Amino acid sequence: MNTKKTNLSATRLRAIALVLAGGALLSLLAQGFLSFAGLTNAKTIPAQTAEVLRAMPTPEMPDPFASLVIEARAAIVVDLTNDHIVFAKNADEKLPLASLTKLMTALVVRKYSKENSIVTLTPYDLETDGDSGLRIGQQFRVGDLLDMMLIMSSNDAAHALASFVGSNVPSANAESSEGGDMRFVRLMNEESRTLGFTQTEFFNETGLDVNPAQNGGYGSAREVAALFTKLHKGFPSTLEVTTRKHTRIVSQGGTVHAFPNTNEAISYLPGLIASKTGYTTIAGGNLAIMFDGGLGHFFVAVVLGSTYKGRFEDMRALMDAVRGTL
Repeated sequence: MNTKKTNLSATRLRAIALVLAGGALLSLLAQGFLSFAGLTNAKTIPAQTAEVLRAMPTPEMPDPFASLVIEARAAIVVDLTNDHIVFAKNADEKLPLASLTKLMTALVVRKYSKENSIVTLTPYDLETDGDSGLRIGQQFRVGDLLDMMLIMSSNDAAHALASFVGSNVPSANAESSEGGDMRFVRLMNEESRTLGFTQTEFFNETGLDVNPAQNGGYGSAREVAALFTKLHKGFPSTLEVTTRKHTRIVSQGGTVHAFPNTNEAISYLPGLIASKTGYTTIAGGNLAIMFDGGLGHFFVAVVLGSTYKGRFEDMRALMDAVRGTL
């Protein structure tokens, strides 16, 4: 037997064993290091997991507006947080406004008159259609007449305000033969041009039909939304009354008047910040509202050319769809 070869083989076997043992040791050390690192970073695992979860694709939410059906001929919903149009249907079509006209009436009154100014009602003031229970000779604050006009859509209050303001702040383009109310309508149209509106035009301060073929005011859903936003931004307290189911107003002589809200849907339009109704034979049913979609996320919505009842159902459907996107 060759002892030298035997010794050499033994030496090789020991070397191989040492190498294998060293590898195992390194493997154990590596596992131990990784375990230690895992323990020391245990607190970061939830955050890392959250990042992974956020990166995972999620099923796309269905568009709540995709299957929306409304009666209104035109409508718009604007997210006031970023001026993003959430929904639009014929939003730039020029349509009759009916009593949404009174939004511009309110803006012009607030711009050119003080809330505490006193208005004495004349026979001419009470000639318009509709009876609000007012009487000749009664005196009211401008602010009180605004409340009547906006919550009950009082045509008497609108006409009295137009005559009062128009007589005291004549339009630069007014003709000497014009009464205060017609001068006021000029101011309304001047304000419309100042705001950059191209579809908005007024023929009276009430929005009543002028004749069987013509309404008292015209505009688009988009421009009504902008007007409503302008009024609320400049004079938010003026619209506060429109969130109530009814209000009581006392004349300067002490007579108490109770006025209901023409917005019949006020109880099922949650988050309401402001509203204004409109309806005539020519215009059909109109409604403009401002509401909180949740956590101070404000929206303005307008429907034009619906029906008397349909305008409320249309608005409810739009609000439900908005909340489905949040």
